[in-house]
Amino acid sequence: MNIQIIGKKKATFTPGGNIKDILFTPYNGRAPSFIISVTLDDGNGNSITIPADFRLDTGNVVKFPTGTLKDSDTQASPLILSGAPYLAMVRARQALIELAGDNPVYAQQKLPEPEEPFTAIHLLSSTRESQPFAKTWDGDYRVYHYNCSAQIIVIRSSDDAQAFLENFLYEVDSTEGEFWQFDNNCVIDRSGDFENSSPLIDNLVYQQMAQVTLTLQFVFQHYKKERWIDSATVKANEVTFHIKGA
Repeated sequence: MNIQIIGKKKATFTPGGNIKDILFTPYNGRAPSFIISVTLDDGNGNSITIPADFRLDTGNVVKFPTGTLKDSDTQASPLILSGAPYLAMVRARQALIELAGDNPVYAQQKLPEPEEPFTAIHLLSSTRESQPFAKTWDGDYRVYHYNCSAQIIVIRSSDDAQAFLENFLYEVDSTEGEFWQFDNNCVIDRSGDFENSSPLIDNLVYQQMAQVTLTLQFVFQHYKKERWIDSATVKANEVTFHIKGA
């Protein structure tokens, strides 16, 4: 059965719900997306729409643990995973899309057939400072801003693998690339030499391969819905507080 939220996923269901975890790739949109429904489709024109009410920000991952999504549900309530690792992969992918005109995949996804050129992104490590450097408001949401860093391997499989990666880094260092980094609060630097192999795909028969390790310095924004006192009314010996937020 196909599950439609932002993109599609295939899953197998029993009366007890999904038999395995359902994990979507990180949300790649630049603006928040407010999800109001989840659609289940059996591929034969039969579909069920389940109401939902959750927000996705850039880098968020939707996860339905085993048994938490049923076609009889009155509301879909997934886990929303967020953090520096997911945002780092999204920022690397966005840079490749917008600066190199590419359409990379994540290394944990199913890779294309060997004869097709492709780019894959693999996260080596990420860190986030323990305390936010700023706190702001976005509507009803409190936003916590954290400085983060990550190391990402970008793998290219094609006849011109190394040339492709060299051109991408040239674009990163160009004026357009500098504007991109500024607009996205993400600094990209090469932190290793080009290598003409990749342990992630060496066991497969691919075309010429190359990989390069990048260091990303970026800002992660954590959104949290919070309550606050908007106003208070005093009448005689009675005080009424007006609460807004979650």
